[in-house]
Amino acid sequence: MVSVASLHHIRLFYAAYFAAMGLILPYFPVYLSDRGLDVSAIGVMTGLLAAAKVIAPPWTGHVLDQRSHEQSRHFIVLASFVAAGFAVCMAAADNPYLLAAVIFTFGVLWAAILPLTDGLSVSVSEAALADYGRLRVWGSVGFVVASLAGGAWLAGDAVRQLPYWLAGLLLLTALAAYGFPEHREEEVRPDGVVSGFGAAFFALLAASFVMQVSHGAYYGFYSLYLVEIGFSGWQIGAFWVLGVVAEIVLMWKWARPLQQASPARVLGGCLLLAAIRWFGIGWFVSWLPLLLLQLLHAASFAAFHLSAVTWVKRLAPVGRHAAAQGWYSASGFGLGSAVGIMGCGMIAEYSGYAAAFYVCAGVALLGMLLVRRLPTGS
Repeated sequence: MVSVASLHHIRLFYAAYFAAMGLILPYFPVYLSDRGLDVSAIGVMTGLLAAAKVIAPPWTGHVLDQRSHEQSRHFIVLASFVAAGFAVCMAAADNPYLLAAVIFTFGVLWAAILPLTDGLSVSVSEAALADYGRLRVWGSVGFVVASLAGGAWLAGDAVRQLPYWLAGLLLLTALAAYGFPEHREEEVRPDGVVSGFGAAFFALLAASFVMQVSHGAYYGFYSLYLVEIGFSGWQIGAFWVLGVVAEIVLMWKWARPLQQASPARVLGGCLLLAAIRWFGIGWFVSWLPLLLLQLLHAASFAAFHLSAVTWVKRLAPVGRHAAAQGWYSASGFGLGSAVGIMGCGMIAEYSGYAAAFYVCAGVALLGMLLVRRLPTGS
């Protein structure tokens, strides 16, 4: 049964999960540095988290597609609890090999639970019992709050407390998942969509991969680029927050129309706007155009994700929805992000940050060729 209280549990899950991400992205490298790791070791440890995003979601989805909804919910609860335990173990792991094993296991558990929750949220939204965008937006809120508060919580030596903050947030996700709604979805397919992983589904995965590759310069080097062209710390924070605010507004107000619209048009338009965004970031150095370009985060991330995550479910075979969401997460947020960041790192080292953004713009434009295989009707 889907109740108001059970929907609040989904919102709490997203807020806690992405609050953890809001601590990991900016502060995990700082934590590892404080532990005495050198740059190459930090790269390996953060790379293990990226590798977990490639491996865990498809495998977990495949296994849980053979299980009941109740067993999937229990898995999310258990995985969150165990991930909290491994987060605490990070603080106690002195041997670098042991620390690597702990970080990778934490990453596997952490990566596995999000696509399963996304699948539930989309199913509830498809049944017109809630709006996916207004559920997922609480993740963006959690990310912003944690990122900003982390500057105060984790300043100086306090960064050593990062594992305990992560553990607390993972315990919140476990508590939230315990109250997830019971929802038995009906298999309703749009006209023209056949049962089975077809060309359209793989085109969607490819487009998601390309979109995340195109974000490589942004997620990996945007802050460093802003420092290079003369912006201060608080200004850089304002740029990042504005992008997430644009994401929140779009998810709150326009999620359902985007989910109902043609994926070919929505994803193609998002890739075009992403190309404009990346080219503009590389071209402009003054604050006003850079601020305006940050508003396009609403397209390059939020609108793209809203449409893609919905059509992953619609294009997946009956009984394979969890695996489909896992492949979507792995292809884009896992493999696409890793390839994009690593590739842009090499480009930036030899040609500068602006060049990396120009390449990302070209990648996004090439991605527009992939969406022609997607449905053109809603």
